[in-house]
Amino acid sequence: MGNEEIAQLPMNDLVQTTNFETTSPARFNWPKWAVLFGFWTLFSLLYANQIYIEMLHNPNMHHSWLRIAFWQLMVWYVWGALSPLILKLGKWFPAEGRWWWKNLLILLGAGLLLAAVHSAAATGLKMVIEPFDAFSDSHPFLFQFRMELKNFYLFDFFIYWAIMGVGYAFDYRERYREREAHAAQLTSQLAQAQLESLKMQLHPHFLFNTLHTIAGLVRTNARAPAVDMIAGLSDLLRRALDSAAEQEVPLAEEKKFVELYLDIQKVRFSDRLTVRMEISDDALDALVPNLILQPLVENSIRHGVSSDEAAGVIVVEAFRNQGMLHLKVCDNGPGLQAGWRMEQSGGIGLANTRSRLEHLYGANQRFDVSNAPGGGMIASIVIPFRVKYGQD
Repeated sequence: MGNEEIAQLPMNDLVQTTNFETTSPARFNWPKWAVLFGFWTLFSLLYANQIYIEMLHNPNMHHSWLRIAFWQLMVWYVWGALSPLILKLGKWFPAEGRWWWKNLLILLGAGLLLAAVHSAAATGLKMVIEPFDAFSDSHPFLFQFRMELKNFYLFDFFIYWAIMGVGYAFDYRERYREREAHAAQLTSQLAQAQLESLKMQLHPHFLFNTLHTIAGLVRTNARAPAVDMIAGLSDLLRRALDSAAEQEVPLAEEKKFVELYLDIQKVRFSDRLTVRMEISDDALDALVPNLILQPLVENSIRHGVSSDEAAGVIVVEAFRNQGMLHLKVCDNGPGLQAGWRMEQSGGIGLANTRSRLEHLYGANQRFDVSNAPGGGMIASIVIPFRVKYGQD
């Protein structure tokens, strides 16, 4: 199928589905648990050796190293049993964000409680295993528990924070790797958007009509409009090629790019095309995804104005409302075909737009394409209102 045939197809026939990678199920984090259990095993053996060597200096105290090592392994593995809860607490109450100080107080209280729990467990294990043979303490549990708290409570409290710190370190590492992968994916999508923009501008049908219009202007000695149209085409292609490798640009820059494209189209369609830019002043500094509006305007031109001999109207609207930026591209063309659904038939431009919005803003965005109540089509985008750092 040739390019000119493609240009004549309705919107539904221009659909290309995009296969997105599904998120793999969460895997057990073996490295994190290996580090934690290695930490507990190392400390238990080191501490067992220290106790055993100290007792060797006393000729009356000859105890089994294996029993002492087993006792210390059990004591330290109690932290292994408590670690999932500690790591969950770190995720449930992160010491960052707006309420970091409240979360820190909760973690502090949990640390005081879990240090006491570990001391109680260590006391019970000591009484059951009896690591010191005949020299084992025969006092009741409460007495030994108080002695354990006196000797090791602060140390246990420190171990609680050490486990929390190891968990945070792995979490930050994972989040850093996710951000790197996310940035690489966004860069790839931006490159795709740039290529799609170039492909639409270099479309033979588009160039043929543009050059035909320029030739007509030259034949009628309308040299100024012809020169303006050539310059506009050159600027449009240059902007598409030299677009900065930023995921987001101010709406004012995006507006300039769309205006260059529409200026060429207005010369081509003469009095058949009317364009209205209804962009509020306070929205011009808002950050929008680079090359996000041009594909929507191209859709309105291709499936609205060019498919109808009547006069066409395209409205590009932008305004701020309750912390969100609203973008709309409307036309008075024939609208969408009955039963059209973007989920099933979102052409490559629409699919790419939807994917970029989802990756940039997650659930805090909305992208809809629908028929206007009075006829025509409306493409609507709602994203958080943000400006470049340092701007008011």
